[in-house]
Amino acid sequence: MTPDIHFNRWMKRAIALFLIIFAYLVIADVTIPMTSYATLQRPVLSIAPQVTGKVVEVAVHNNQHVQKGDLLFKIDDSDYALAVREAELLLQQAHQSNQTLKANIAEEDAKLASANVTFKENNREYQRLRKLQKQHVISDQQVEQAQTQVQASQANLKAIEARKNAILIALGDDELNNIDVNNAQNSLDNARLNLSRTAIYAPQDGVISNMQLVSGMVTQSNQPLLSLVVTGYDQVTADFREKSITNVQPGTAALIVYDAFPGQLFEAELVSRDYGIAQGQSMANGVLATPNDSDRWVRDAQRIRVYIQQKGEVPNSLVSGSKATVMVESSDSAVFRFIGHLQMRIVSLLHYVY
Repeated sequence: MTPDIHFNRWMKRAIALFLIIFAYLVIADVTIPMTSYATLQRPVLSIAPQVTGKVVEVAVHNNQHVQKGDLLFKIDDSDYALAVREAELLLQQAHQSNQTLKANIAEEDAKLASANVTFKENNREYQRLRKLQKQHVISDQQVEQAQTQVQASQANLKAIEARKNAILIALGDDELNNIDVNNAQNSLDNARLNLSRTAIYAPQDGVISNMQLVSGMVTQSNQPLLSLVVTGYDQVTADFREKSITNVQPGTAALIVYDAFPGQLFEAELVSRDYGIAQGQSMANGVLATPNDSDRWVRDAQRIRVYIQQKGEVPNSLVSGSKATVMVESSDSAVFRFIGHLQMRIVSLLHYVY
């Protein structure tokens, strides 16, 4: 066999192998798409106090597991305790003011009764003098003086009634629930709420991470002081090429391999996928469009983010942000599934070595 014939045979074999591999990659990219752009994610809560003050106690340490309701740290509550006491005194004063108003009402009732008697007496005297005036027994001046006294006593009666009504309005329909009492009660409730906020508790089960908090720090309200990585809400986000994942529906089986566990496959399923990406978001910012002026013949494939839920528990040793490789088993073919499993094991070993 001449060297030329031998070379031509190897070239044909190489071309055939290339075409086979190329065909497999094209088909596999649709039937068992795989991406190494995957990350384990857990919710991270920024723990911030709702009040201002000096930290007097830190009850946790870095990387500590905490349960929901566990004490994290405390803020000096001296000022807030004084605010509660002051609000309690204001509420007590409001109730005492109501008692004073009730006493004033009783006093006005007594004045009203006396003024009513005076008015009736003056009115009777006026009517008597008018009869005598008709008999020309008394002068007109005496009648006019009596009429003036009736008008004065009537005006006094109305003034007392007005003062009583003003006191009744201030007291309200319910002396235990009027405006002054409600304002004082609201102030007390707010003071007690701020006092309770000086102790900060874990809102969820999780792990304290990257802790820098120490006693003596002076904090401002709503200033993050701790990071809590929430456990029990693990999910993997994976960025697939758009053409590979377009026709894949939620609930499709998937496989996950983590860089930290080479060769170990974890079963999962596709939960959902994003309906948009940043490049497709238009903002009304008054700026003209910037068309893509790339002169590349083949552009980069667009990637879409999907969310993968692992079946069973995620290994505790994995941290939020751990890298992974994900394959979606969108084909029912046993051959492709076998090849996909084998390919995932090989890829995981390569990632572990690299």
